[in-house]
Amino acid sequence: SELNDRLQGADGVITCWTNIPDQVLLANPQLRYLGFWTNLADHRVNMELARSRGIHITYIPDYGTDSVAEMTFAGMLAVSRHLVESVQDTKRGSWAYELLKTGKHVPSIEHIPQRLLRGKKLGLLGFGLIGQRVAEIARAFHMDIAYWSRHRYPEWESKGAQYLEIDDMFRWADVLSVHLSPYGPAHIVSRERLGMLRDGAIFINTSAGRLVEQNALWEELASERINAYVDVYETLPPRKIIGDLMSRNNVFTYRAGWFTQEAVTYKGDRLVGQLRDYLGM
Repeated sequence: SELNDRLQGADGVITCWTNIPDQVLLANPQLRYLGFWTNLADHRVNMELARSRGIHITYIPDYGTDSVAEMTFAGMLAVSRHLVESVQDTKRGSWAYELLKTGKHVPSIEHIPQRLLRGKKLGLLGFGLIGQRVAEIARAFHMDIAYWSRHRYPEWESKGAQYLEIDDMFRWADVLSVHLSPYGPAHIVSRERLGMLRDGAIFINTSAGRLVEQNALWEELASERINAYVDVYETLPPRKIIGDLMSRNNVFTYRAGWFTQEAVTYKGDRLVGQLRDYLGM
């Protein structure tokens, strides 16, 4: 009722995370423009109903492409290089290099946990704008790239990326990163598929929490069979669970992937541009 009161007499609405229910659309026949300051709108408004009533809808699908892709690699590097552990060791003054230098602890090669990304197999579940940007960065790291998507991309396959079916990619990958639309099938990353990941694999989700069977992921991480960087959750981050798992070389943030000065500025500029285009300015 408050939303309906605020929209009375409005020709246009600018919003981000607020849903616009059908009854609000029906109660405001004067509405002509809905501008969503976010990358998706289908779950915020009944698009078919709005358009049938002559309402023009805009949103900004690409504002987070570079930010999320870069954060994907930040998390990937943090896990592969045990960055959180190294920071904590340095704060305590017990860094691995000093132990090696003084002969207090000289590990064998197989007991050095840090790994390079170079030469590793990167599987991309979803290959839209963000997935392709991640692939571009991965090429600079000299990683092998495979992807699964509803659509094939011959131009990428001609550059060496291979298309794999989902289960095959889970078995193949050293690093598996999720870049599907949030509207993708719930729990497409199931308990069974998580179990297909090879020992020591890195799992990354910067897309949407609902795509992953979350409890199964926590169990895999607790077993220390795989590691993960996770930025999205089914609801809010379960702080106790992830607090326990962070000590096992897993990295957790909350919707930090898109949040940069540049992305926020771009969102604002695009919104203003969309308004100007609609008004014919």
